[in-house]
Amino acid sequence: MLVWMPLLSILPAGFSQTDEQLAQYYKRFPEADVNADGKLSAKEAKNHRRGDPSRGDNLESVSEIPAVDVPLAKAPLEVSHLESPDGVKLDFAWRKPSEDEPLPAIVFLHGGGGMSDIEGLKKNLMNGAIQTRFLDKGFITVQSTRRPYWIRQGKTGPTGFDGAVEDTVRVVDAVKQLKGVDRDKVILYGGSGGGILAIVTAAHTKVAAVVAGEPATVVALDPKQGKSSSPAEYQDIMDDPRAWFTGDRKKETLDWMKRVSGPVLVLQGDRTGLYKTNFEILIPEMKRLGKEIAYVEFPGKSHGFYWGTTKTGATLETVDRIIDEADTFIRGSFTK
Repeated sequence: MLVWMPLLSILPAGFSQTDEQLAQYYKRFPEADVNADGKLSAKEAKNHRRGDPSRGDNLESVSEIPAVDVPLAKAPLEVSHLESPDGVKLDFAWRKPSEDEPLPAIVFLHGGGGMSDIEGLKKNLMNGAIQTRFLDKGFITVQSTRRPYWIRQGKTGPTGFDGAVEDTVRVVDAVKQLKGVDRDKVILYGGSGGGILAIVTAAHTKVAAVVAGEPATVVALDPKQGKSSSPAEYQDIMDDPRAWFTGDRKKETLDWMKRVSGPVLVLQGDRTGLYKTNFEILIPEMKRLGKEIAYVEFPGKSHGFYWGTTKTGATLETVDRIIDEADTFIRGSFTK
């Protein structure tokens, strides 16, 4: 069964779907109309999205695997204030594990196509199974957000996914200026929507390495600027990626792939959902361009496992392996 991506349908807090969007959703998923009245309510649409088995990578996902307890006295939680030229709030949270410096920094990019508030970012740094383990290993850990991928922000400035890339470049540049950060050892770690954001961002600013959990390459193939969207609109690309990899879409994709800085490690679970797009387009095309891209498979794990979310099948052993594989890959990039 092909798993569709609820991470792409998560909307920012407070965003209301229009009647037109609900009608489009009903057309694609008539089974969501549970009371069979021929009209889809916002609640029915929300409940249908929540019923998807792959809700392991979104703005609400929580790891039940214990975090490593790094006391605030040893690694204080800080917030840096940042804003894009067109007024998007890009405040990010970060923790520095010791007085030793300079230290490598790892920037975590959450999944989904929406934004997170600062409290959510702080919570991830304090309670995340992955984030706290990197902190414990001596990395400055950073949790950031960006503008929504498919909702226009005002009348000017960048929109959609391309705007999110510009936002993330701005965050990375700000992280490089933090006291104690080794500017040559900044790493991006993202999942799904955040995974492809990490890779494309690495084409627009210099980073040491990228770790991407099942990146949503379909978003970069068809950014849908200035619109709102749903995972159903990407289904055709997911079903037959090569058929869509033509013309301007191919040219634009290869253009940013050529510019990716640093090696990329893809973390892959079961061979469903985003698998075909990544293993038929992303990995082979980047290799053909001479880019260093590797992958590690985690059979039996579903979308979002790379955050340690237990509903995906992730266990403590899974998290330990992710950290070991990613840490080895990242430190290997420091010597290149």
